[in-house]
Amino acid sequence: MPSMKPRAATPRPAHPLRNHLAAAILLSLACASAQAQQATTTPDGTASAQASDAVDLGAVTVTARKRDERQIDVPIAITAVTGEQIDAMGLRNVVDVINITPGASSIDTGGAFTQVQIRGVSSSLGGNDNGYYVDETPFTGVTVPWYPDARSFDIDRVEILKGPQGTLFGEGSMGGTVRILTRKPEFNRFGAGVELDGSRVSGGGDGRGAKAYVNIPLVDDRLALRLAITDERTPGWIEDTNTGGRNVNDNDIRTWRAKLRFAPTERWNIDLAYWKYRSDSDAASNTAYDDGTNNSFLASRNEWDSASLTSTYDLDASQIVYTFSDGNLSYPQSGELAAGIPLDAVIDIGVRTHELRWASTGEHRLDWTVGYYLRKADRADMLDIPGILTSNSRQTNDAHAIFGEATLKLPNPAWAVTAGLRYFKDKVDAADVASDGSVSTLNATFDSWNPRLSLSYKPSDNTTFYASAARGFRSGQLQPIGSIQLAELYGVELPSQISADSIWTYELGAKSVLAGGKVLLEGAVFYSDWKDVAVRVPITPEINGLANSDGTRNKGVEVSLTYNPVRALTLQLGGSWVDATYSADVPGTPLHRGTAVYNVPKTSLNASAAYAWDVGANLRGVISANVHHDSARETALTAGTPGDPLTLAGARIGLESPAGWGVYLYGNNLTDEDGAINARGPSEFNPDGSLLRLGPSNRPQPRTFGVLFRYDY
Repeated sequence: MPSMKPRAATPRPAHPLRNHLAAAILLSLACASAQAQQATTTPDGTASAQASDAVDLGAVTVTARKRDERQIDVPIAITAVTGEQIDAMGLRNVVDVINITPGASSIDTGGAFTQVQIRGVSSSLGGNDNGYYVDETPFTGVTVPWYPDARSFDIDRVEILKGPQGTLFGEGSMGGTVRILTRKPEFNRFGAGVELDGSRVSGGGDGRGAKAYVNIPLVDDRLALRLAITDERTPGWIEDTNTGGRNVNDNDIRTWRAKLRFAPTERWNIDLAYWKYRSDSDAASNTAYDDGTNNSFLASRNEWDSASLTSTYDLDASQIVYTFSDGNLSYPQSGELAAGIPLDAVIDIGVRTHELRWASTGEHRLDWTVGYYLRKADRADMLDIPGILTSNSRQTNDAHAIFGEATLKLPNPAWAVTAGLRYFKDKVDAADVASDGSVSTLNATFDSWNPRLSLSYKPSDNTTFYASAARGFRSGQLQPIGSIQLAELYGVELPSQISADSIWTYELGAKSVLAGGKVLLEGAVFYSDWKDVAVRVPITPEINGLANSDGTRNKGVEVSLTYNPVRALTLQLGGSWVDATYSADVPGTPLHRGTAVYNVPKTSLNASAAYAWDVGANLRGVISANVHHDSARETALTAGTPGDPLTLAGARIGLESPAGWGVYLYGNNLTDEDGAINARGPSEFNPDGSLLRLGPSNRPQPRTFGVLFRYDY
């Protein structure tokens, strides 16, 4: 089939509501700040609890280095969003949390799958290029990234650690690591809560949600159980032009989580957890053309589960932690890969991990962490594209690692140096068998030394400057036999296997708590050299092969500001500029030296505000608003045209009672943004070569209004 150069996308005019919306939000922030200053006393002269409670942004504790530390003290760029902030801003899932993080972005692709990029590290193949943890359980893809959807309910906090985290978090944490920390059982307090939600999408369907949790003390100070369950239907809005079906991309999502905490002694805690997730969708994709339609969909009934055990024993000045996790993913798909091309496929992934680590606790001149990690993973695939490709494949990864990191305060205690090292070894055994008996195999061992070095300076207790260098690593993988056969048929050269890739990142950063704990200011600049990045090589319009590129060069700036003048008011502003480009031409692809890395917006900006005030004697009013902007993502998987710049805004207003209930009205995507989130796929052309239409892309959910009721006991 002759190749044609796709025409450039026509720039989309700015949405007429955006300037008015931005002005309205800025005005609301100014008004809220003024009201908060006036709200420090009630009409009778007594202090209002909502307004006068002291705020200390420097007191936020994180576990970014696998020990408890104040966020302000950790020489790593970190965004930590608490469960209370998630609730106040009305964030629906972890995608929303990542998208308010400077230097990071995420796409909800539909069907309960997401994409994550941090600091320009973004790909759609190989194991995870960014780490992804739920509590102590790592979700690590096998030949494909695995970032499961996690609903934002009963969450303690989400931490996004930026820069390679290979020393402590292992393979795949090259751009950074996302950590989702759920709430733990409480020994001596019964608690329960329910959340009910209904919504309507402009020009689309209806959504609904029911969520509940319960915390049950079983034995005082010794045993407690926490259960959480969700049942949601996310609304659809895309039309199937083949069948005339409307709103076909709706999705039923059900989850449940159980956590049991047992404390045999005051020093010893044992946590058992199980998380089950299921998603059912007849069109498991938010991909559409510019007119909001599509003509090919893949239905999916995917599910994943995760079981884990964490044992924590406190010594006098250190802590021993053992964790075991068992995660499994089943991802069947059936339907049309493209118009008139049927597909049936199943992906099954299982990952079992053990980690034993010993870390110091408290503050000492020397703080340290050492540990051992073991991972066994397997993947089995079935792929059937009748008349084009049929294959069955399997892969096992048997990996282990030894790691350690230490922080030494220098004779001048304002200065500290941190050094870490991880040795990682991964034995890969893989085979892919075509229907004619042809086989592609890989039996190889990949290993890597992953160091980290940082120097920090604290001129005061609430300010940290730091410089760091760190390395990340990812194993290689097999070239699918179907890609090899098709490449031979079409005269495309492909390697028989994909080499490992690695990254070095160099960073300068600062973070400071000002104004007596009311202001948190953070910023960083970075440069990354990502070697041997795997990319897709187009064979047919629907089928790609894999190859290593020379790599990418990523550089950028991040800044964020949080302002809590009083506890009743939170203002946040953040942004980033990330210039991530391929460092050399990639033969046989549209990727050239200077081409932007797949799915990375160059600029991102976000702002949010949340305010609470007294309504009468027994009620509290709450209001929040947020705006997020990404510049256009320029590069598709293979051929294609750029996406669109997007500005998404949301707001929520409600009443809360000290009796435990709250009711809220909310709106998402208030500007009704309908642009292409990521770069579009290949465009379609008329026989005379003129453009018929631009290719499809993921789309944001149209303007949505809803009502939410919450009750906590």
